Amino acid sequence: MNRLLKWLLTLVGIVAVIVVVIAVVLPRVIDPNNYKEEIRTRVFEQTGRELTIGGDIEWSIFPSVALEFKELSLSNRAGFGDQPMLTIGEARVSVELIPLFSRQVKVGQVSLGGVSAYLRENVNGQNNWEDLAGAHTPSADKLAAGSGVEAVSEILISNGSVTLNNTSRGLDMQKFDGYPAVGEPGQPFGMSGEFSVEFLQKKVLGEVRFEAFVQPASNMKWFGAEDIDVSFNGGQGAGETSVPVDMTANANAVIDLAGDRAKLFDVVIRYFDIEINGDVDVTSLAGDPVYAGDLKMAEFSPKELMKSLGMDVPQTAQENALTKMQGDMKFTRSSGSFNIQSLRAKLDKSTFNGSFSVEGDDDPQLAFDLLIDQLNLDDYAVVANDQTGAGTADPALAFAVFFILPGGGDLRIGQLVSSGLTITDINVKTQADSSALRLFPISANLYGGQQQGDVRIDISGDRPTLTSSQTLTGIQIEGLLRDLAGEERLQGTGDFYMQIQTDLTNSNTVRQEMSGDMGLSIIDGALVGVDVGKTLESVASALGGQNQSSIGQDEKTEFTEFIVTGLINNGIFRSDDLMMRSPVLTATGTGTINLVNETIDYLLKPTLVGGTGIGKLDQLSGKPIPVRITGNLSDPNFSVDVVAGLTDSQNEKLSEKKDELANKLLEKVFGNKKKANKKDDGGMN
Repeated sequence: MNRLLKWLLTLVGIVAVIVVVIAVVLPRVIDPNNYKEEIRTRVFEQTGRELTIGGDIEWSIFPSVALEFKELSLSNRAGFGDQPMLTIGEARVSVELIPLFSRQVKVGQVSLGGVSAYLRENVNGQNNWEDLAGAHTPSADKLAAGSGVEAVSEILISNGSVTLNNTSRGLDMQKFDGYPAVGEPGQPFGMSGEFSVEFLQKKVLGEVRFEAFVQPASNMKWFGAEDIDVSFNGGQGAGETSVPVDMTANANAVIDLAGDRAKLFDVVIRYFDIEINGDVDVTSLAGDPVYAGDLKMAEFSPKELMKSLGMDVPQTAQENALTKMQGDMKFTRSSGSFNIQSLRAKLDKSTFNGSFSVEGDDDPQLAFDLLIDQLNLDDYAVVANDQTGAGTADPALAFAVFFILPGGGDLRIGQLVSSGLTITDINVKTQADSSALRLFPISANLYGGQQQGDVRIDISGDRPTLTSSQTLTGIQIEGLLRDLAGEERLQGTGDFYMQIQTDLTNSNTVRQEMSGDMGLSIIDGALVGVDVGKTLESVASALGGQNQSSIGQDEKTEFTEFIVTGLINNGIFRSDDLMMRSPVLTATGTGTINLVNETIDYLLKPTLVGGTGIGKLDQLSGKPIPVRITGNLSDPNFSVDVVAGLTDSQNEKLSEKKDELANKLLEKVFGNKKKANKKDDGGMN
């Protein structure tokens, strides 16, 4: 036992002596600065770049044998300026002691501090790093003959930074600290790191952390990565407009360098309440990578996401609107191409199916085909209240930042509800370039009829403009008014056309600058709730006639034709040709509707036809009874001059009852208790 202990102590002493000898003798015997030129030559052979070593190369004995470098820099590619592509403040390369006696350099840990990389890409798409991908790599035989260096066991990077600038994006990465423990071929190793990053054009700034466990094959041509975790915590924008960005990603991966492919599986991406999972395949790793994947988005609440982002959550007409969304899709991404196939998404009660593609990087072209089974826009209408700014002016339409992605596609909606109207079988084709969007043709079915339309938005000039042409044919007016206004005061089959052009700068200019023309015609219709016959009987009773008429027993006045057309100029609609024909009367009208301040000034002239069979009232045949409509569109004023159509003797007889008759007529026609306006002299107007 004592002999064994003595042997061990002797061995320890020998090792200690060797270490002391190395610490004292090695720096004196071998001066690494004598190898500067050889190091620069090797780097140039493998990269085609000049390596500058500004400081002296020194030995370091503790805690391990190592070489220390200072002020290293790698020159830039020709045509990208004189600034070095890579600078390293200090580097330490440790080597294992025992292999040195066999003239083998087995590198242990490589520590790099103050690393700065300057990456550039010019307008032609060339960059200052692509020439390092093998163009100057010497042959395998040459490497084998001149190198006794074995694998690096681990690399430590501290205080690193990367700056990337090109014509379409910018990136600034600072404070990089990383620990890739690369290990020996076939041996697993871990890696982790963190850094701050800023995407300049996108105004995204935040902190990134990552870690993974890597299992390489013995030939280093295949790698498996487990428990890959990447997180980003930061924001987009600045000041009050800043939006928080908090994302995490987890995955496993297989990288096959021999097969030039990789696969990410069990991918989980989380962004606040959004969770996306699936698999992604990558091919052509050495060239232009091609990505293909199948992703699913779990159900989440858009309203809750808005809360997480610090956004104002709208109070929608339907409380449950914007509370359920989910989807899944297959996609492919390659250089200059992005395609989404088999898209299926659900938003509340609506289901979306379709496909999207964007072709081209410099001049991207959009193509899509989207089908929506049903969509109720009224559910998503924002309910005005004190907190949401009710009563304030409408905001500008903000077309100054309007962007149209060139291309086009097809949009189909099975059923659309908007402003109470139900529209079915909607088909819209879109065509767009960088300055204009056109929706044509537009077709749909509604209330027994059809719609055809053409809409254009043009932003090429100083102000954005809208041009719209709409035609409705064979519309059942009763159902349309019931859903639109909650009333059924008009029946019949109607046609409507409108051609307008206006300024989309803001909500005021939309009406102020509107010009064009429109018209409405209805055949075989009726004024529901208006019994002209009973009103005429009241007049006949006042004249001493008999109540003989049966007209209007169903509380409606039928007409065979109703037509009105007019022009719109600076937001004012003017018509001079209103005409209505019925078995009891005909009517003409002229006037204006101001769309800017929402007022009306219209004069109607109903005229009784002969042969009504209502006693003395036949004497009014052919004489118009003026009706003037003025004031606000939502609450207009009416003036009816019944007396103007009577003879002198009839006028005298009706003088005491004219107000009663006029008010009764207004009540029948307009369904309210409005009183006829009186002049100071007592006349009825």
